[in-house]
Amino acid sequence: MSAEDRTSGAEPEVQPWANLGLSRMDAEIRRIHQLERAAVPLPPVATTIRELITRFEICHFKAERHVQRIIAAIGEMRLDLAPATIGTAHPKSGETAWRQDRTGRSRPGQEYIWVLQMWLAEAPYSDLDPRGIPRKLVDRVNGALGQPNAQKRLLVLALLARLLLKADRSPLPAELAPFWEQVEATDICHYTFPDNLERMIQAIGRLEPAADFVGCGSCNPEGREMARRHFEALCTWLRGERGSLDAQLGDRTPVKEWLAACLAKTLKEVAALREPMPQF
Repeated sequence: MSAEDRTSGAEPEVQPWANLGLSRMDAEIRRIHQLERAAVPLPPVATTIRELITRFEICHFKAERHVQRIIAAIGEMRLDLAPATIGTAHPKSGETAWRQDRTGRSRPGQEYIWVLQMWLAEAPYSDLDPRGIPRKLVDRVNGALGQPNAQKRLLVLALLARLLLKADRSPLPAELAPFWEQVEATDICHYTFPDNLERMIQAIGRLEPAADFVGCGSCNPEGREMARRHFEALCTWLRGERGSLDAQLGDRTPVKEWLAACLAKTLKEVAALREPMPQF
């Protein structure tokens, strides 16, 4: 849908705000929608930056880097990456995708995936395995999962589908439904990895959902403070007051104001901040 089509109605579209989990569009989003309507026609780069805001996750271990990148993109009206390359180092992109990773996350994540697959196949560890999977990891995962049975197999299959971000993930049967929310909230990009995955594996071994599980969509105190700091800086800029983002965001334009407001609202909601957005 083009920007002109999307902004032609009085009500904002839900999809751009999909990462907020809102049941309805509130007054602040409606005001931001008016900013978007005033900014049309939008340059293609603005649409791409908006897509990055929609994809933002407060629970991602690089959440602050993502915020900083989006702010820089708004100020310069250009991106320092090709959006198509996002996620290419994630295990979803293949068993060797970790070779492209510079964070050190993908390789451990891939190792867990290999070990879970080995458990399903009841394949023994071998020193000759060219993948170089750590023996301690194999022993720990196998020990936590215990002997295979039908229920554990279904849970491990569901967990693997989630870790690999398979699009066709099927809900668990009714007797295992209490696990579904936790399985779907397990990812190697979460700030608690690998603890979150270890907890999920242990829960499967016990056939009991994990207690005090922290997964996707959660926000720790450090993440909330980071979001608050950037939210307040964006609001200062949106009010036209002098602040820390003046040089970075540069000259004010309708497009920049709309994007800055989108990012500020996103940070507010994902971090459960109570401060109101500025009046536009």
